[in-house]
Amino acid sequence: MVRTGALAAAFCCAVAPFVTGATISATSAPSPSAVKKILHFSDVHLNISASLDAADSAAFRFHYGRDAPVRLLESALTYAQQVLPHPDFFLYTGDHVAHGLFSDEYIAKALETNVKMIEKFYAPHGSEMLETTAIIGNADGNPDYYMEVTNPQKNANPSIQKVSKIWSESLSQSDFEAFNRKGYLAYELDEKLLVLTLNTVPYSPSHLPNTLGVEDPFDQFAWLNATLTNLQQQGKFAYITGHIAPIVDSYGGNPQWHVPYINRYKSIVGKFPDVIKAQFFGHVHSVEFRVPSTSSDATGFELVPLFVSGSISPLFENNPSFMVWDYNASTYEVLDFTVYGTNISEVDQTLDWKPLFKASENYGLKSLSRTDLTDFYQRVEADSSLLEAYYWNMKAQSHRAPPCTTDVCHANTLCSMKWWSTKGEYLACVDGAKSVSKIVQASNKVNTSPYNLAPSDVYVAILMTVLATVVGIALVLAVLRGLRRSGVVKSPEERDREREGLFPML
Repeated sequence: MVRTGALAAAFCCAVAPFVTGATISATSAPSPSAVKKILHFSDVHLNISASLDAADSAAFRFHYGRDAPVRLLESALTYAQQVLPHPDFFLYTGDHVAHGLFSDEYIAKALETNVKMIEKFYAPHGSEMLETTAIIGNADGNPDYYMEVTNPQKNANPSIQKVSKIWSESLSQSDFEAFNRKGYLAYELDEKLLVLTLNTVPYSPSHLPNTLGVEDPFDQFAWLNATLTNLQQQGKFAYITGHIAPIVDSYGGNPQWHVPYINRYKSIVGKFPDVIKAQFFGHVHSVEFRVPSTSSDATGFELVPLFVSGSISPLFENNPSFMVWDYNASTYEVLDFTVYGTNISEVDQTLDWKPLFKASENYGLKSLSRTDLTDFYQRVEADSSLLEAYYWNMKAQSHRAPPCTTDVCHANTLCSMKWWSTKGEYLACVDGAKSVSKIVQASNKVNTSPYNLAPSDVYVAILMTVLATVVGIALVLAVLRGLRRSGVVKSPEERDREREGLFPML
């Protein structure tokens, strides 16, 4: 890991078929030497023995529906070494520890074991590769989601300090002290690009203790705004990373941050679309992205897309997976990503790591820009097979994932691609998407009828129907007039006069 004390102070393949519909421009693609690589792991949730004995932990078997044992993590890193032995940047976006109720000692040991295993394969020392594993997830607290919110200008935070010792050697002294106080840092990937690691746990609706009344936990929003302003003034750029993304989730549209915090974050990052080149998060164990739901305005306010990684843990029946990101070495634009994963054979305990899919090939994407992802969203709206492929890829192609073939699943998946702030926005999108789906299905049934007519025949049929209706109405009116003349049909006034003659007392 690059030592960044001065810097922190200065700144306040494919299994699914190829998808057609978008052309990849060979002339605009950068040369291989101009492309750099990010290796992205997230959410290992390392499951070690309660005895804390390494031999006991090494004997743990892996299963769907459970967190990752040491053997699964080691297998993933071994395969990653074959795929990308020398990444330019190793990113880990939090949740080192298994889900459950554990002692402080267990949590610290699990986190230490996870980080040491990563460093065994991707050593942090030297300046050849930036490595950021110092991102705390909700599962790294005791209990889950617990983190005291303290004054970042004063003493070390007791919640962070319980788990931070493992980073004392890889971070500079000043960075280690800053991390212990606030849980976020800035790293220099190169002279023009910073990686900003956020402490996202206090923003969660599940965070303990409840600090929603705190406007800016750890003064992080103020720091983020000041850092991005400084970068903009210097013509520099940033990748923003963290554990919990400021989104609504794809499981039910639940906000992953308190809504005021999501809106505050958006109000900051939207001012710097020229600075922020990517946003990387984890937490939901699903390979996803979010396309901004609003367009840029006259002031230059514009949100950039946000990306979420899958997990090594197969707790939610997903396949274990990790990602490799391609970015332009000159512009820092993120160009593409590849997801690698494995099925789990629970009986014979075998794994079969392989490339699962690549965004450019399987989604027909020329880049991961807002424009190209918006185009992809529009193509998905019109193509249910592409939508179902996206859903399957979200779960890293797990055979344990239920199929997504219903209108409800289609609508939920489609609307999860938009960067909403509230559950209400998400549900409104879902309702609209389900309505559109029903209309499209009804239209398709008409179009596939064996009695289909040519357009000219349809127009003639409509005209004849109108004429027949007019003639019918005229005939009815003529008959009524005849009946009134004969006295068979009487007006209301005539009937009243008859009643008065029969019952004068009324």
